[in-house]
Amino acid sequence: MNSEVFLNEALWREHVSGWEITDCVVRDLDVVYLCTRQKVPQDEASLMHDHDIQTRLIALNLTKPAAPYGARTLTGYNKPVLGSCLLPVPQGLLVAKNSSGQVNVLGGGKFPDEAVSEGGWPMIQRVKCLFDYAYAVGIGRSVYKRVAIGEWQPVDDGLPDDDVDTHQGFNDVDAFSTNDMYAVGGHGDVWHYDGKTWAQQGFPSNVQLATVTCAGDGNVYVTGEGGSLWVGNKSTWKRLYEGDASIMWNDVLWFDGKLWLASDYQLRIWQDGKLETIEHEGEQLAAYGHMDARDGLLVVASPDSVWGYDGKQWRSLVAPYLD
Repeated sequence: MNSEVFLNEALWREHVSGWEITDCVVRDLDVVYLCTRQKVPQDEASLMHDHDIQTRLIALNLTKPAAPYGARTLTGYNKPVLGSCLLPVPQGLLVAKNSSGQVNVLGGGKFPDEAVSEGGWPMIQRVKCLFDYAYAVGIGRSVYKRVAIGEWQPVDDGLPDDDVDTHQGFNDVDAFSTNDMYAVGGHGDVWHYDGKTWAQQGFPSNVQLATVTCAGDGNVYVTGEGGSLWVGNKSTWKRLYEGDASIMWNDVLWFDGKLWLASDYQLRIWQDGKLETIEHEGEQLAAYGHMDARDGLLVVASPDSVWGYDGKQWRSLVAPYLD
């Protein structure tokens, strides 16, 4: 099977072996970014700060099988999340959870590190490409838009500036348009943006919320504690599925006319009122973890492998070469 893997064995052994894939993002149909962290034995990791663990930002160019690879190794990035943008130029963005939201930029030339909010403790939880620009959200109901290289602008009209507590969002953001945007997080903390101001919405539960998806069927989907799933909009919501998982969904997105959900141990589609597994060549696809989709390409990144799907066929992009 490894003869069919996009990333060849020499590059895998040099750059991926010994590292764990923790995030992925699709910049466009041609370029996929991966975030990997160096594997450290548990007894050593327990004595380290997270920012002391090395991070490797990888770019896979799917149009260049002979030389598909670009990478950068970094130290000092605490629990980083991965994002991308197409404007002002196509780039990958690695953002640390620290006092400034330190950003390392890959693509379009050489750029110095950026700060989402210098000294503002944005604690970015997710970076998402919306309408070609990067949006970042963090705890304490923080929302930022990268309006230019090195310039992150708060999108906070209507958001209270009172004391931050753990019941407040945000963990995710999504939108149908620039004047129809949702952000969720905290404990049942749901907000809507009309292009001018944010307004808090009613939600039928105060459980922790993880993701929000403005789907192609016109509905808004929210997931939360236990892996539960709601559908609705504004302050009208209905629970579709009551989960009992010990973890929440990492990523939920709309692709190929379906709602896809990925967690640390499973990949599912919501179909006909239930969660369905995904099959490949007659067997359940061994993929889970994090995912992203853009430009007709869905990518799922597990700790040691990456799969791509164009709506018709699955393709192994990264897989371990075992002795």
